[in-house]
Amino acid sequence: MKKVTLKMIAEEAGVSVSCVTRYVNKSGYVSAEKKKRLDAVLERMDYIPNQQARFLRGGRSNLIGHIHQDSDENIFFTKMAVSIEKKSFEKGYRTISYVQEAGNVQALKDIISDVCLYGVDGIIINSGDCKEMINDIERILMGVSIPVVMIERPADVYGIEKILIDNEEGSYIATKKLYNAGHKQIAFLGVKQNSAVENERYYGYQQAMKGINHDYAKEHSYFVDEYSVEDGYRETKRILESCGESQRPTAILVASDILAAGVYRALMELSINIPEDISIVGYDDTIAQFLSPPLSTLQLPVEEIGEAAVETLISKINNPAQFVKTIKISPVFVERNSIKRICP
Repeated sequence: MKKVTLKMIAEEAGVSVSCVTRYVNKSGYVSAEKKKRLDAVLERMDYIPNQQARFLRGGRSNLIGHIHQDSDENIFFTKMAVSIEKKSFEKGYRTISYVQEAGNVQALKDIISDVCLYGVDGIIINSGDCKEMINDIERILMGVSIPVVMIERPADVYGIEKILIDNEEGSYIATKKLYNAGHKQIAFLGVKQNSAVENERYYGYQQAMKGINHDYAKEHSYFVDEYSVEDGYRETKRILESCGESQRPTAILVASDILAAGVYRALMELSINIPEDISIVGYDDTIAQFLSPPLSTLQLPVEEIGEAAVETLISKINNPAQFVKTIKISPVFVERNSIKRICP
């Protein structure tokens, strides 16, 4: 899918490029008949102009739009917003932040339109969207007339700068850490795979378990509806209450710290001690240090990710013709007190 240009709109509507420019910028006469044709084409192509161009005459606003999920649901988004704002300020830019409802494509389109009204020079999008929405997201972003950088997801959107986290490598490293501590009965608890992030976190675990205990991995992979303490709690109780003693995991890799908090709660109620009875590893490092015992986890280098997003966006603003970049950043394993070493 190609980026929508004024020339493409003109050809589709059967008018000149100057006519499209006049209509989009509201800077001159356009006949009613041509307006009607242009409206139809603009709607079909999901074209979103940078409205500030009407009066900046090619200048810069030094504004960056930042669209992200509700930070109340995940501290990751709060930390990311701080990192992006700090780096933008260092580079001479200010940020305008919008919260997007997860999974709502129309909301994303409406927010992008609103952000563009401020005449931002570019947009950073850091929100969770499922794989079923990739085509819709791609169509919307191809209609944006300014540079866009996406953080973490979705990786499959074509033609957009992306900063991705190597979730597969992270899960692989964590599983191997548990194995090196003597664990072979390692279970996985994640969220139903509706995005690349969930797929990768599970796939890294699967790949590591191929050389450890593949059959156990197939039978002891569990998935909940969402990243929540309550879902982690309920599923852990269900697993352990239905699992025979010989099949009970000695370790669980949990796909987020929030889920792991639910695991901790369930184990405490069942009088199962961490790490003496079951070792736990989380993912994200959002609340891991505040759990008891402190949780070993995969830390997402939020500051590095935010800085990379800002630098990539500004580079694209300064050189729109540069090749599209995809940058992968690896999570860091942080060992605390939730892993027991088992004697061979």
